[in-house]
Amino acid sequence: MMLKVLAGRLARRPWRFLFPAVLLFLFVYSLSRRRPHRPGGPPQPVHKAKTKSFFPPLEAKSANSIELDYCQNFPKYQLDEIQVVLKVSSGEGSATKAHLSTVSSCITNLMIVGDQEERLGDRHVIDILAELPKSYEVNNLDFQAYVDQKKAHTEGETVRESQRSFKLDRFKYLPMVDKAYTSNPKAKWFVFLESDVYFFWDTLFRLLSQLDSSAPHYLGAPHKGSEGRYFAYGGAGFVLSQGMMKRLIPTRTTGSVEIPRESRLSYRFEDWVKEEQRGDAVLSYAIQNATGVKLSALHPTFSSDQLKDVMTTRDRWCVPLLSLHQLKPEQMENLWKWERTRQYNTKPFTYSSLLSYTHSFLAQGPSREWWDNLSTAPVPNDRPAHRNAGSCGSECAADSNCLQWSFSQTVCRHSDYIKLGNSVDRENGGQGEFVSGWDTGTLRSMGFGVEGEKGERLFYEGCVEATWLTPTMM
Repeated sequence: MMLKVLAGRLARRPWRFLFPAVLLFLFVYSLSRRRPHRPGGPPQPVHKAKTKSFFPPLEAKSANSIELDYCQNFPKYQLDEIQVVLKVSSGEGSATKAHLSTVSSCITNLMIVGDQEERLGDRHVIDILAELPKSYEVNNLDFQAYVDQKKAHTEGETVRESQRSFKLDRFKYLPMVDKAYTSNPKAKWFVFLESDVYFFWDTLFRLLSQLDSSAPHYLGAPHKGSEGRYFAYGGAGFVLSQGMMKRLIPTRTTGSVEIPRESRLSYRFEDWVKEEQRGDAVLSYAIQNATGVKLSALHPTFSSDQLKDVMTTRDRWCVPLLSLHQLKPEQMENLWKWERTRQYNTKPFTYSSLLSYTHSFLAQGPSREWWDNLSTAPVPNDRPAHRNAGSCGSECAADSNCLQWSFSQTVCRHSDYIKLGNSVDRENGGQGEFVSGWDTGTLRSMGFGVEGEKGERLFYEGCVEATWLTPTMM
């Protein structure tokens, strides 16, 4: 009876029911478009902001010279307000040298902290562990590696593999934050990165230009720690504001800023770092304990992905990209040269911008043999896509959600993201061919032009306006 009444009312005045339904649909749709989803995490709120480019075009030294000064026109004036700290390990010499000749080569006020005092070219590495109190050596087997390592260097002996500095990494976080603030308390921002972390500096400068340095900011990529607490993963880099430092590390003002030893993090939270295996986690817990401020999550702008794993989706297309992780020295050098010499572009550097570097090979064709682009979702078993690589690619082109595909061992996989992936051994364990492809037609419609009318390579100019992530407290 009730259904008949509702049906009658709907027939007489359908707009009374349809209008609210349409409004509800539009509201839900707008929310789904407004927030790009982070795999394994909650939706990340976003906003639009007009930001300027901080990098003028790079020019050759002379008309007849191909030699370039990669630091030419680098906005070094930004470093008047930004203190950059590079954390290194004595066992990572090649990675550190590559970083100093590329990503951090233009940072004039660079502070390098490690587990051994040394000089690398014209740069000085501070033994940051030497500034810790002697009490760190008490009942601390991991820290004993530093004591043994220092003794071995003093006596000219070879440091054994078991004594390598990976055990010491966690002890560097607290004293390096202390050192950064002690050395440059007037800096508005403190930026921390590691020797295998690549930074896109223009993204950093654009990001910080939107924020108030006097507020207590702790920015980075979230990683879940103990008791459900989140910390900024060191492998993505992280940023602290001056406002945060002032609340985190109490000072005395006697004509100049003075930081008493008892105020330093390495003294106050010594017991924590002895018990916890991750120094980046201890720093986060110390920040929460001392200031009550939690991490402002900015993933995937802060990213710890390797080049092969960088995932570009429709939602991430215009999201700015700041960092990459675990780059090998050769990868770091090649990416740096490409970034500094690519066609001049004032637009923000986003996930889709990186495709011009990682996927330039698409100018030669939409697929690669003996290559795995890390597609993971097999299509249903009853589909003709499993016949061969051609069928797999054709079905991807016909699927509006598919951006790339792979075919191996008679299995076709489709993905709604774009990844580079890596090469596959031609024997493939005796399993036969491995082919990967990308739907270049869809990519072209999204703005990534892979070839022009005459087949020439087209430069991808990127997004006019970036989709900036709004910091989310975690």
